[in-house]
Amino acid sequence: MTSCSSGQKDNSDKKAELFYTYGTQKMIDQEYSQALEALENANQLKPNDTKTLNNLGLAYFFKDRPEKAKRLILKAIEIDPKNSDARNNLASIYFKEGKIDLAEKQYKEVLKDLVYRYTYRVKYNLSLIELKRGNKQKAKDYLKEVLGYTLDYCPAPYQLGILLHEEGKIAEAIKNFNIAKTGKCKDQPAAYFELGKVYQTLGEEEKAIAEFNHIIEAFPRTQYAKRSLKFKNKLMKKIYYSKKNKNNNL
Repeated sequence: MTSCSSGQKDNSDKKAELFYTYGTQKMIDQEYSQALEALENANQLKPNDTKTLNNLGLAYFFKDRPEKAKRLILKAIEIDPKNSDARNNLASIYFKEGKIDLAEKQYKEVLKDLVYRYTYRVKYNLSLIELKRGNKQKAKDYLKEVLGYTLDYCPAPYQLGILLHEEGKIAEAIKNFNIAKTGKCKDQPAAYFELGKVYQTLGEEEKAIAEFNHIIEAFPRTQYAKRSLKFKNKLMKKIYYSKKNKNNNL
């Protein structure tokens, strides 16, 4: 009897893992209904598995069921207080709900986990909390810490570039926008656009046009491409009339 029972449990655990893996992939694919169904099956086969509860909570969140999502994620944390993924997700839900003090508390708990792989994301999220509070210097400090971990997390150098540009620190802003459009970040148009605007402000029309042209060619179906085309056309007109006036004065 014991052997049979043990075999059934092993079989259930294997099925649960298959449902969990499938459901997690469907979440990555943003197919949340299929993710929810698979993760519910995993949870029924293997109740109280914290990684399943965490992802199931996320699936409910993406299906606009935030209260259900929080209950499941809180349950995952109750079972395993060291589940930093669950704490991070709970904090992100709190942040989206505008509960920034609760979000900050959870993010700072995650930072106590010295082996957590995504510390840089937590630091970035803490920078957003400080921006919400109007604490730009603290936000910049967190963003600089992110860059100490990795240069590949695009939102950090991009956001730092925005803040530095606002302060008139143009050279530093350009440096960060250039970081935000390299490596894994090269497929994001935002940094190219902001860099184009900086060059436009400096009167470096050719450099600005080069950035806007890249967006138009590489990201043609985005709003950034439409805006870049408008900026480019204005700059082209400016260059045309500038050359025309010079010729008339000869």
